[in-house]
Amino acid sequence: MSCLLMSWNVASIRARMGLLSQVLSTQQPDIVLLQEVKTLPEQFPWEQLKDLGYQAVLSGEKAFNGVAILAKEPLTEVKTAFDDMPQTQARFIQARWHDYTVVCVYVPNGAPPMNQPEDTSRLAYKLAWFDAFNAYMKTLLAEGRPVILGGDFNVIAQPTDVYNPDVFAGGVLMCDEVLERFDRLQKLPMVNALRCFHKEPHLYSFWDFQGGAWQRNNGILLDAVFVSADVKDRLQDAYLQKELRAAEKPSDHVPLCVKLN
Repeated sequence: MSCLLMSWNVASIRARMGLLSQVLSTQQPDIVLLQEVKTLPEQFPWEQLKDLGYQAVLSGEKAFNGVAILAKEPLTEVKTAFDDMPQTQARFIQARWHDYTVVCVYVPNGAPPMNQPEDTSRLAYKLAWFDAFNAYMKTLLAEGRPVILGGDFNVIAQPTDVYNPDVFAGGVLMCDEVLERFDRLQKLPMVNALRCFHKEPHLYSFWDFQGGAWQRNNGILLDAVFVSADVKDRLQDAYLQKELRAAEKPSDHVPLCVKLN
């Protein structure tokens, strides 16, 4: 028997509820990790999701950020903050699902404000967040329970993960400081589920809403699902649902799906 896990930056759950409902109804994923839900609990579609057969846990924020986990089976031991990092932004949620610890993250982008291009405070926050998160994941993995980590990592891990690396070289998605921290994360006892099945270049999970990025296939791979080493043998498949970027009212990201036995 297999189960389907999905990780998806929906770029506002209320704007994407029609498409999300369609995906949940037709694909029946067992557990869904959502990023950038952009809503407080009072506006979150609890009842709609319940009608679709899903319970949810949420770390929400008005108009920005926000992460949630949806599942058909009970979610327990919920955490919305990790050690050594004040959670001033809703970017982390963790829950127990069956025998797994499931972690959903929306890593800071780090880009400066449009009107203050020299401001590096957001990049500094991203680096501090990554440092604290890496330390947390190291501790979590050492506990020995099977772990699933998914989300939007806002990192271009290698030049072939973007349509034109020259455009992003040295920027907040691809600078040395960010890459070093992501590399540290990848060296923890986990495996990248998508790369277990797809090693080819130019797999993308994000196409900007601006500049005809989708039409030109100017994409970036920003999303990932990692599983702890003890889960590797349970992996059956992993893939990106690129076709959903062409759906009506799409997100700028597409779901990353992982099948486990």
